[in-house]
Amino acid sequence: MTTLKFKYTLAAIGLIFLIVSCKKRKIRKEEKPVETDKPVITDPVKKQLIPIKFESENLSINLKYIENTAFISEVNSSNGYSVKVTYESQLPYIFKHKNNIVFEAIYFTKTTSQDIKATFFDVDGRVSSPTGSLILKRDINEQLVSILASGNGPSYPYKESSWSYTIAGNLSDIVVKNGAAETTPIKYTHDQKNGIFKNVKHAQLLFLEMGYSFFCADKNNRLSYLNTDKPSEDTDFNYQYNTDDYPKQLTITQSKQTFKITYAELKE
Repeated sequence: MTTLKFKYTLAAIGLIFLIVSCKKRKIRKEEKPVETDKPVITDPVKKQLIPIKFESENLSINLKYIENTAFISEVNSSNGYSVKVTYESQLPYIFKHKNNIVFEAIYFTKTTSQDIKATFFDVDGRVSSPTGSLILKRDINEQLVSILASGNGPSYPYKESSWSYTIAGNLSDIVVKNGAAETTPIKYTHDQKNGIFKNVKHAQLLFLEMGYSFFCADKNNRLSYLNTDKPSEDTDFNYQYNTDDYPKQLTITQSKQTFKITYAELKE
């Protein structure tokens, strides 16, 4: 009898051990593994580049900036033409030089919170003679929407004009007023890469009278220019791009000029 009880006792102990073991296994099975920290995958930081040099076979153009900014301070060409820029109240004053002698100045002043007046002066030594002015109407994005000449006005070719833009912020059309009922439409197309001057401050104002037709202030790069009244001026622009999707080479089909472009990185 004692032997039988002993056997029952061993069987009971074995059953309890089996039940406990199963529960432990079940608990372990339901436990979730501890997740280790995973590396955060982020997009590569996009560089902000500003152009500092254009080089062609016959012309070299160097751009200087106020230190650690995207504000142009000088543009110097190998042909003796140069532009020096100062700023007052965050607006540019332009001084155009030929062989280091200033011959023209343009002052920009605000007329409203968005609109600007550009006043032009011929400079002869220490004498400055006003030659006219432009009223520059701008939208909330500080893009030109129209230009009105005051007085006789300067020689700027689009001195009476209205400007339109694409959704991307690129200039699409300029309608130039030639007379009471005569207008000239000018059209532009663009690529989808980073514009050469997209990070330069006040580029649109500076390029009104900078003297280089391929200096473009748009977000992307100009592919074509179409003047319906002067088809001989029509031209296309071709590009080669660097790894950051900025043009490293520009070719102007009309003049058959090719420029190699050098950049500096703008640090914030």
